[in-house]
Amino acid sequence: MTNKEYRLLTSRPSRMQSSNIDNPKDALESFFSSFTLDDCRNYLWELYERCVMSYAREHTVHETASDMLFFYTHTEMLIEAAWLINNKHKRKEKNRKNTSPGQKEHT
Repeated sequence: MTNKEYRLLTSRPSRMQSSNIDNPKDALESFFSSFTLDDCRNYLWELYERCVMSYAREHTVHETASDMLFFYTHTEMLIEAAWLINNKHKRKEKNRKNTSPGQKEHT
């Protein structure tokens, strides 16, 4: 991790455990062992829906609701990308464990 990345990550209290900062794939594995992809989609939708309903009650400007939809969409894509990365990492680890010395790995 670069100094700039560290400063950006720690400019506010980070939820990352110190062990995960050097190996963020462990954080992905931990996350997806607690939540399925469908769980993530459902919880994210519920957060978005409640936020929009709250905005509607408070008569929040359209631009804020639009920003929330944009954020929701990109957060869902981020979760899906993290899920794909985590699954790829798990497949590689499984192949590594199942491959005897001298055998080539297939990913």
